[in-house]
Amino acid sequence: MAHLDIHAKAEIGKSLAGFTLGEKLESFLHFIDKTVDGNVKEWTVDLALDNTGVLLFEIPNNNGYIIYFSNPKLEFSFNKQGTLCIIIAGTGYQGEIFEGGIKIGSRIGDIDHALVLDDTEDVHYLADEKGHFIEGIYFVAGGLELEEDPDAIIEEVRVYNYNLI
Repeated sequence: MAHLDIHAKAEIGKSLAGFTLGEKLESFLHFIDKTVDGNVKEWTVDLALDNTGVLLFEIPNNNGYIIYFSNPKLEFSFNKQGTLCIIIAGTGYQGEIFEGGIKIGSRIGDIDHALVLDDTEDVHYLADEKGHFIEGIYFVAGGLELEEDPDAIIEEVRVYNYNLI
């Protein structure tokens, strides 16, 4: 059964906050306070912002599900088969998101690994020796190149496996 652990260390492409990519939606249903059917009410930014508990949003036309936790700020995306493929953590998550004690609220410049900015989404990916994205994790911090703003604060981390989508 899925369980929340706000201190659990992130594992690239595998897990975050005590949850493991590939888990089934059914193991999360005990958390749900409210459900919104996307075929009846469209998704808006306000759904996540106004959420004060644990909200399940059913994406229209049976295209998947999103669970929003308000505290800590967590978001889980499931494919249409109900398989967890993306975990996002923000405020309130206290686990290490990268080696060296990097957590939400740390400086992006404190990550001891090469980073590359995807300026289409304003997110920082880990980079390999050729400067290519390393899949499985990215960080939201300011939206500028690392050299321009190494003091940008990490606001959010995303662990994902797009092969599950």
